[in-house]
Amino acid sequence: MQKFRKTNKYKNKNSGFVGFLKWEEQTILNIQKLLKSWFPKTQWKPINIGHLVEILIIGLWAFWVGRAYLNFGPNVIPGGREFGSAIQSHHIWTTFKACGWCAVWNGSINGGYPAFVDVYGSMLHPFVILSTFLFGVVNGAKFTIIISLWFAGIAQWWIAKELKVHRIARVWSSGLAVVGGHLAGRMEQGNFGLVLSTAMASLIFGGILSIANGKGKKASILLGIVIASTLLAGQGYLQVGMIIIFPAILILILDSNLRFKNEWKYFLVSLIIGGLLSAVFLIPFAHYFPNFTKYLDHEFAVAQPLKYIPLNYVIDSFDYYNSDVLNKYPFPALYTLFIGWIPVMCAVYGLAKGKKISKSVKWFFVTCIAIILLFSSGDALKLLTNIWEGAAGIRHPSIIAGLTIPLILGLSAMGLDNILDLDWPKFELRFSKDNILNGKSGQTIWLITLPIIFSLYQGYQFTTIWINTYVENPVVARVIEELKTDTLEWVQTPYGEHIYVEPAVGMGLKISPGIIPWQWENRYLPVSYLEASHAGQPKGTTGILKKVDDVNIYIRPDQEYAAVITETLHTPCQAQGKGGHLTVKCDSEHAGRLVIKENLVTGWKGWMDGKEVAIYGDQWISVEAPSGFHVYSFRYRPWDVPLGLAISGIGIIFCVFFWYSPSPKIDIFFNRKSSGLSEIKEVKGKTK
Repeated sequence: MQKFRKTNKYKNKNSGFVGFLKWEEQTILNIQKLLKSWFPKTQWKPINIGHLVEILIIGLWAFWVGRAYLNFGPNVIPGGREFGSAIQSHHIWTTFKACGWCAVWNGSINGGYPAFVDVYGSMLHPFVILSTFLFGVVNGAKFTIIISLWFAGIAQWWIAKELKVHRIARVWSSGLAVVGGHLAGRMEQGNFGLVLSTAMASLIFGGILSIANGKGKKASILLGIVIASTLLAGQGYLQVGMIIIFPAILILILDSNLRFKNEWKYFLVSLIIGGLLSAVFLIPFAHYFPNFTKYLDHEFAVAQPLKYIPLNYVIDSFDYYNSDVLNKYPFPALYTLFIGWIPVMCAVYGLAKGKKISKSVKWFFVTCIAIILLFSSGDALKLLTNIWEGAAGIRHPSIIAGLTIPLILGLSAMGLDNILDLDWPKFELRFSKDNILNGKSGQTIWLITLPIIFSLYQGYQFTTIWINTYVENPVVARVIEELKTDTLEWVQTPYGEHIYVEPAVGMGLKISPGIIPWQWENRYLPVSYLEASHAGQPKGTTGILKKVDDVNIYIRPDQEYAAVITETLHTPCQAQGKGGHLTVKCDSEHAGRLVIKENLVTGWKGWMDGKEVAIYGDQWISVEAPSGFHVYSFRYRPWDVPLGLAISGIGIIFCVFFWYSPSPKIDIFFNRKSSGLSEIKEVKGKTK
């Protein structure tokens, strides 16, 4: 067990506060002794009990803040209208449990698409996979939101630790990160992916500082892991935000003569590790990226002007965020950044008076904040669109501003640490009793607890506005039940109502048009066979088939999922299946072309009566269909997913090998003379 080293951190200026620190240190020593007495034969590896206690405290705070999500009732849904569509892609793991490899094709929306290429969803993140298997899609997402709050706190703790501030400042800043508006505010729209990706991206800053502080190869492995975690967390906005600040790392790796320090090697290895571990997503994404498109906004109309964004750090008014005041839209989820005046003032003080960190680290913080704000305002993106038009697809850049919170709170921790290190005056109270003069003295430093607690309370109050749940309307399940068909026809839930999306996908419906922020390029959506609507008869329907409360179910009888067709004839077929496994049974009196309304991409293979057949078609899966009864099978077998999985596996093996390799440095990958092979050759040469 590692011994806790007593420090003279506060120079004995404030004896009352030093007394508290001594009590704290003694408590940790007692915990260590207790563990030794419980497990006397255990060979403990060096650990810092104090750090574990701090992380546990942050976790308890996160679970308390997000406790509304611990209600795992089957119909209890997190607030926010987009929650259902934000987690729809998580159902690839329920599909995986049903049919294994078929899950690599998501056939639940808009004609289907390769499941691993969805940049909007978070389905490939380890937290999502594990929580979905343990608790199901909805409850797993609720649990993952709480874990995300915890990890946002851990990310802040890591930053503060690398800044070498005391644990009081570490825990305080971490607690503020848990209740920061950049997390809870995103749940105003129920945007699960933004909460997860913001938390994961925040971890990158701690990894960067760890390498800059000379932590070596293990720091580079940890940074690589959190980079991969961020890439797999979904949404894309936070990933763009991290990419744009990476050039600021030059401030940390260039010396005064503009020559590279040795740390550049560790950053490079981190990027390689991040790419390897996230290859399960990157390879399929690179394969299909040219085939996807989304709405472009060259004016970035939703972005708030740069001069107003900093005000969001200190405004906690619900009415303000639901208005168009200060040139923003009344969509709170895009703009919430609240942390309060106290941490902002501490950040300014920490930047001005912080002496424990180098100027290069300060410049790194300031540069990152400036870059993020420039991009989140849309100003930098407007210039970028002149070079790359695709930048106009970053339609909600205000979300990126959330990445400034970990940086500001890092400076706040440094500011509080400096405040605690001041020479605080004592106070003395004198009073007379029975003609005897008595007095009481104390330390004014304890007054600092008031703003510390108040700042956490402010953040907590702001967070509770957005973290809430509601009970799903039973009409939703009834409408979805009525939209079920005997085969796999495409159907449409009430358009624009996100609450229907996740349960519909969970019940195996194929929705078109569904709710997703991107589309296949140069392809049209399958027309729905059944359509649920609140208002009027949809175009192309023949009439009301069923009615559920105020929702009417309409039918288009000529929009079957699969049919044998000729120029004049049309024979519907029966289709069954899930994901990328489809079975179609046709009994046609005429020969023709079997058309299945599933998007045709590289990787689909087909069989008729057990014999492989050629698949063709401009958009839909099509094969030649002779007359008579035949059974057709179709399987999606892409090459990109196995390749991505294999590369990610190599990345895991590399991390394990590199972590436990005897060499404490990374130079073996960059300097041939220091490699084991070169050393062997040198020994052989000396022997000769």
